[in-house]
Amino acid sequence: MSTTNKTNTKSNKAVRPPIVTIMGHVDHGKTSILDYIRKTKIQEREYGGITQHIGAYQISHKSKLITFIDTPGHAAFSQMRSRGGKAADLVVLVVAAEEGVKPQTKEAILHAKAAGVPIIVAINKIDKPGADSQKVKQELAQANIMVEDWGGDIVCVETSAISGKGISELLDAILAVAEMENLVADSNAELEAIIIESKLDPKRGVVVSCIVKSGSLKVGSEVTGSGIEAKVKSMVNPYGISIDIAGPSTPVEILGFKTTPHIGDLIVEKGSELAELSIVDDHNEVIGANTKRTVGIIIRADTQGTLEAVKQSLANLITESVGLDFSIKFVHTATGDITDSDVLLASTTDSVIVGFNVKEGKSVTELASELKVTAKTYKTIYDLIDEIKDLLEGTAIKEEQKIKGRAQVIKKFKLPSGDVILGSKILAGKVKENDRVGIFLINPSEATEQDTPLYYSKIKKIKVQKNEVKEIKKGLECGLLLKPQIDEIEPGMYIEVL
Repeated sequence: MSTTNKTNTKSNKAVRPPIVTIMGHVDHGKTSILDYIRKTKIQEREYGGITQHIGAYQISHKSKLITFIDTPGHAAFSQMRSRGGKAADLVVLVVAAEEGVKPQTKEAILHAKAAGVPIIVAINKIDKPGADSQKVKQELAQANIMVEDWGGDIVCVETSAISGKGISELLDAILAVAEMENLVADSNAELEAIIIESKLDPKRGVVVSCIVKSGSLKVGSEVTGSGIEAKVKSMVNPYGISIDIAGPSTPVEILGFKTTPHIGDLIVEKGSELAELSIVDDHNEVIGANTKRTVGIIIRADTQGTLEAVKQSLANLITESVGLDFSIKFVHTATGDITDSDVLLASTTDSVIVGFNVKEGKSVTELASELKVTAKTYKTIYDLIDEIKDLLEGTAIKEEQKIKGRAQVIKKFKLPSGDVILGSKILAGKVKENDRVGIFLINPSEATEQDTPLYYSKIKKIKVQKNEVKEIKKGLECGLLLKPQIDEIEPGMYIEVL
């Protein structure tokens, strides 16, 4: 039986529980905080504290519900945005008090900002020897996370997942931020549920975990997700209790799919307007899918009309080309300038970004360089098609692999003014005033794809003896002044023009 179309159904908007994900560096206590909350709060519920692992759970704090997603690493967080679905309403960023900001902390910050969700900081392990919350706040400020007592607007709570110190205050903060975000949903609207886990169980078949974002999911509903149709046979909540209906922000595990849909995709009602849009997306997403190689592409264009024209031109390229062994997957298409979120998504899905009549901001360029993502913009459709064709024929669309400029630091000199001059030898290419550079610990020629610059800066001045020059070429020695200056640079490190 088809699901009823809800276009004319009366609106039933109401405040919904916030959906929260906890992120941070490995071993900083993300899981411990979740475990403590689960242990203490779920026991207050009527289910005896027994939970199913469905990728999410709900707790009650001061008579209000909070939904926690407990699946994702950072890559999964990105996957959940791959079709524009925003899984979480806010992110709790966990930072260990004795270790401070680490690489995965910075990555988590980027993901949260790219998703456009508020951040709450939890400085964890506050009772451990060496804990220094002020140092952590200073390092967060350097990562552009300004907490409230440092003059910013980001809530920060000190916690211990061992003693429980600060956990209640953390939950208070989540509810307060959620209230400011004005989270509402309509249980009578068309169904939208985001998939957070999808697996094949040997005994039960395909098991899908999802969180309802809008509308209601019911047993017996005919739905579609990732282009796969299903009838919901059964549904359980995180406590293993069978339920017949799930409203907004409710995590559930459902049976009924015959094959596994993708994490991050939406489950919608079969026959609904959203389902029709999904069918169009699925039809257009992969072109030439029976071939051996698939190239993921993220497209940004200035208008919807231009966007459709670019997609159609790429589709024509596939159908009209002979002997090219490839397929194109449209991972994401949207209007507007290229964003940090696009770069993170491209990194997660191994895609390239093409922009048509749009801009690529400085932060996008730096992030793309750091994550080794190809992002290019075009003014003519012919140039775009030519480069995509080169890529599909095996010619890299990436920036030329020849070295633009490389220097090795030989010695450091501190001037009376406080400036630090880096005595350097140019090993390859040339270095110019105002060049953007990355600082490497090892020779970039020996670096792997995982080796990204330790720091980023810019060439402010180049000195040869007492004279300032605009550029310097391979084989020569010079003094380089960077802006911003980086105290951590030592002799033996490499400066690479980006």
